Amino acid sequence: MFTLVNINEAKFQQATGRRIAELASAAVTGTEGVTCRIVEVLPEQQGGARQPHTHCDVEEVIFVLEGQGKLWVEEQEKDILKDDLIVVPMETEHRIINPGGQRLRLLCFFPKARVEIP
Repeated sequence: MFTLVNINEAKFQQATGRRIAELASAAVTGTEGVTCRIVEVLPEQQGGARQPHTHCDVEEVIFVLEGQGKLWVEEQEKDILKDDLIVVPMETEHRIINPGGQRLRLLCFFPKARVEIP
């Protein structure tokens, strides 16, 4: 059996500095080994400067769907653009920054069925 999810029907929730729509996870679709989310990072002037964080037990794969921003990884910054793919190793301190007024929309994958939303 498979699950079909339309990104345009995703239900967003507010989180620190961003809006998140969980497309696939144990809680939403009953997955056993993956979480997939759409994340819209708010501009810095609207509270989008989330603090650096790590995932202790899982890698994160981030695909930039729309916009541009900055990737901060262990005190280094790199510009990111639409169609960029980022692989963040587990236990690596990171954050995504939206310095402008445009929408920064990401598709985030975790190889784990349950990933907390801080």
